[in-house]
Formats: sequence, C-alpha cells, structure tokens
Amino acid sequence: MSSSTPQSPTPTPQSHATRPSRVVFNRRVGPGWYTLRLEEATIAQVSRAGQFVQVKTADRSSFDPLLRRPFSVYDVDRERGTYDLLYTAVGRGTRWLADIPDSPGTMVEVEGPFGNTFTAPTDRDSIYLVGGGVGVAPLYLFARELLASRSALPRITLCMGARTREQLQGIDEFRRLSLRCEVATDDGSEGFHGRVTQLFATLAERDREPLRVYGCGPQGMNESLRAIAVERSYPTEICVESLMACGFGVCFGCVLPIRKKPGGDFYNRRTCYEGPVFDARLLHPGIE
Repeated sequence: MSSSTPQSPTPTPQSHATRPSRVVFNRRVGPGWYTLRLEEATIAQVSRAGQFVQVKTADRSSFDPLLRRPFSVYDVDRERGTYDLLYTAVGRGTRWLADIPDSPGTMVEVEGPFGNTFTAPTDRDSIYLVGGGVGVAPLYLFARELLASRSALPRITLCMGARTREQLQGIDEFRRLSLRCEVATDDGSEGFHGRVTQLFATLAERDREPLRVYGCGPQGMNESLRAIAVERSYPTEICVESLMACGFGVCFGCVLPIRKKPGGDFYNRRTCYEGPVFDARLLHPGIE
C-alpha cells in the first residue's frame, strides 16, 4: 500500500469449523488482565496477525451467553500447536474465561480464525505499531511475524498507550523483541504523559524514512490515529475493534460505514468479513 495506490489488507480463507481447544494455562498478568494459552494445531498453524477467533464462553451444555466472543490472536507457537489470547475480565463472557482454572486439561469451544490480515511493509519502510488496551494483541503477533520473515531486522517502533503503568499489558513481551518500545500513560506514571497518538505523532514527525503505520486500540485511539494518518498521508492500517455475533459475515451485526476506495461513498461493510483490518483512509471519522 502507498499513499497513491490503495491496496486492501490481505484477505484470508474463513474457517467456520468448531475446534475444541485444550487449555494449557490461564494466567492473570495484570489488574483484570489475563493470557489464555490454548492448544489446537489447526488454529495455531493458520492464524495470522489481525485475525480473530470466536470463543464460546459457557460450559459445553449451556447456551448462556448465547453469542460467542471475539478475541484477536495474540501469539502462536506453530511447532507446539498452541495459540494465546489476551483479554480483560469486563463482562459475563470474559469473567467466565477468567474463572477457568490455571491448569491444563479444560476444553474450550473455538471457531476460526476469521478476518483478514495486515499488509506486509516494504524493506525500506520505517514501521510504527500503535496500540492501546487489548489492541496490542494483533500488533504483538505482527511484530513477531515481521521479525521472523526478514533476513535484516526491520525498523519497528512500538507506541503503546494505557491509563497507568500497571495497564501497559504485554510491554515486557514487546521489550524482549528487537524493536524500539515507547509508552504513553494518561497519568504520566511511565513514559510520555498523554495520549499514545500524541506520542506517535511526535516521533513520526521526526522520522525521515518512509513510514508505514499499523494500529489497534479503543475507539478514541483509532479515531485519533485515523485523523493523523489522513492529515499527514501516512500509509496506515487499523484493526477495528467491534462486537461480532457470528464472525463470518452472515448476521450483519458488526457493520460499519466504510468506503470501498479513498474519497468514495460510505457503505455498510462487515467488520468481521471485509475486515477487521482496513486502510485508514476508508474509515469513517467516527469509526464506530
């Protein structure tokens, strides 16, 4: 993708099969934050950064809650056949997940992976990953994919935002990778005092290399990142967070006003099927 020739993020085959996944561990990693590692060889093999799975957050014999919950794939180990989900316990479904014992053996019903993936950058790009909240999940897997696919290490800068330093979930994992990590906190308890998009805008303005930007976070962050990208003509892709009932485009419950080409009309497009990764120029200023 370049600022003059739009390209769509990479489409991927959709998998509707239910794949029982075995719990390897379910660990609390911060205030209300958890990492769930599941074992299922097919999902681990085919999942790519930006994609998500739909998890049944209820016992096998129960349909309450009825709808499955979407989670971005946070990491994969293709050799061991495992994949990780990063989540916060904020509702009935995620609280059910948090109650799963931190011991192997429990089975969880999972469908997927669904959705498209990020577009690969060129070798000359200076890459920025901008994330907040659970939006860091697809960015971590993408960073690992980029580092594993290049003979020479790409120039990658992570900009992670959170309310406080305790909410910077996953930052230690990012810091173990060969990339630059910059953080922003609303209360100034670590790093830049302010919003993560303000931090990104400052760093990017100083960068003299061609930029390519990838983002994922809460609505406000995505809106702000979109505005900066459009104003400065940064090639940018944003992984949109949305509630998804089915995950594969049948129910039309996750539609958003999204253009098919820059400057075109807005259409109701399915986040789960046409996305969740979109060129920032195609997104509505309100995004959600």
